[in-house]
Amino acid sequence: MGRPPSNGAPAFRFTAQEVVEMEAILQEHNNTMPARELLVAIAEKFSNSQERKGKMPVQMKQVWNWFQNRRYANRAKLTKPPVKLSTSPTFRIEPNPVRNLPQPVATPVAAPIAASAGGSVGRGPDASIMEFEAKSSRDGAWYDVANFLSHRHLESGDPEVLVRFSGFGVDEDEWINIRKFIRQRSLPCEASECVAVLPGDLILCFQEGKEQALYYDAHVLDAQRRRHDVRGCRCRFLVRYDHDESEEIVPLRKVCRRPETDYRLQQLHAVKDTAAQVAQQHIQRAIGDSVNGGTQQGRNPETLQKHQISPSNKTLSAGPASSAAANSGGPPLAS
Repeated sequence: MGRPPSNGAPAFRFTAQEVVEMEAILQEHNNTMPARELLVAIAEKFSNSQERKGKMPVQMKQVWNWFQNRRYANRAKLTKPPVKLSTSPTFRIEPNPVRNLPQPVATPVAAPIAASAGGSVGRGPDASIMEFEAKSSRDGAWYDVANFLSHRHLESGDPEVLVRFSGFGVDEDEWINIRKFIRQRSLPCEASECVAVLPGDLILCFQEGKEQALYYDAHVLDAQRRRHDVRGCRCRFLVRYDHDESEEIVPLRKVCRRPETDYRLQQLHAVKDTAAQVAQQHIQRAIGDSVNGGTQQGRNPETLQKHQISPSNKTLSAGPASSAAANSGGPPLAS
C-alpha cells in the first residue's frame, strides 16, 4: 500500500482524459466500486499511454482512491438531511473461519459488529444501513469495509475482526482491532454542512501525495469561512494530519466529518425551523392587524358623519365645506 511522501513533492494527478474515462466507468457501475480486475486493467492502460511514457506508472491503489473519492462526492450530493442518531444500535456477527490463516481460540466478543447493521444513523441513500470503515495497519489509512469475514479474541483480551476492504481482494484482507481501528463510516460533507466542521474536530481528510492519495485522520486547526457561490462551498480549512504531523489547507470536498457531529446539524435545522415558524406567525399577525385596522377605520364615527343624513332638514352633510356653505345661507340640497 505505501504511505504518500510528505517532502513537498508535487501531488499525483490524473489527466483530463483519464478522469473522463473513469467518470464514464463509474456511471456505468451506478456509482459502485468496480471490480478489482477492472481497476488493475485501468491502471495498466493509463501507465502504457503515450502521455505517461517515461513517467512513474499508475498504481491500482491510485485508481481505487480516485473512484472512492468520487463516490464519496457523488453520494454527498444525493444524501438526505441528518436523522436522529440511535443511542443503542444492535450488532451481530456470524463466525466464519477463513482457511490457511492461524485461528486463535475463539471466545465471545464483547461488542461484535456486522458490516451492515440496522439502525437510524447518519446520512446516505439508505439511512437504515450502518456502514463502517477500518484503519489499515499497512499504511495507517482508513478504508470502507465491505465485509467482516471472521473474528477472534487474542490473549491480550482485544477482539479482532477479519476485514475485507471495499474494492479489494482477499490479498488485502486484514485482522483489525475492533476497539481501536473499527468505527462508523465518516460522512462526506455537502456544501451546506461546512458549518458543522469546527476547529478542534477530528476529521477524515483526503491527502494527495506524489504516488498515491489516501484518507487519513486529521484535526482541524482553523476554518476560513467564505461566501458560497454557484460552485458550492468556498470555505477553507487548515488541518494537521495525525500520522505525519503535516499541515495543509484543504477545501470542504476533501473533508469527511465524523457522525458524532450530526447533532450540530440537527440543532441548526431546529433553529431554522423555529425561526421560520416565528416569521410565519409575525406575517400572519401583521396581516390580521391590517385587516382589523381597516375594518375599524370603516366604522369610525367621524367617517360616518361625513355621509350621514340630517333628520331635521333631510340634507346630505358632506363634511366641513358643505357645513360652511349651509351657514352662509346657501340653498340646501334637496333630499
